[in-house]
Amino acid sequence: MRRLATVLLWLGCAAALLGATQPWWSAGERTAASGGQATSGAAVALMLAAAAGAFLGSWLRSIGRRIVLGLVAVLAVGSIVVAITATVPTLPGSTLGDALALVATPWRWVYLAGAVLVAVGAVLVQFAGPPPARTASAPNPGMDAWKALDAGEDPT
Repeated sequence: MRRLATVLLWLGCAAALLGATQPWWSAGERTAASGGQATSGAAVALMLAAAAGAFLGSWLRSIGRRIVLGLVAVLAVGSIVVAITATVPTLPGSTLGDALALVATPWRWVYLAGAVLVAVGAVLVQFAGPPPARTASAPNPGMDAWKALDAGEDPT
């Protein structure tokens, strides 16, 4: 379950970042507005922060992981709100004919789907149980001798 939640989280981050950098609206072949331009950069910034939090969450212990992934879920919900409220921009250099022919592309929906996956993945990782225990490394005779000396045993 934990692996699936982590995959959802990272897949959502990748899809949302890809969707944020692609054109959400286009007017002909020469003018287009990406998600970053349509949201004044908020779409990209929120997803970069969510991706950084997802990375950090994989290294933290229980309480820290829950706090950081809770913030990642909040960032993902904020990303959804930003994408839904994005307005059709006025494209520089476009003519009146281009403005009338402004067409929405599916990249906005890719961004929204990615943001939803990030939110779901962040919540699932929080409740998926503890991370797998780290295995002990192979025995090291040199280190064992040092530990014996620290314990006060005479190895001679």
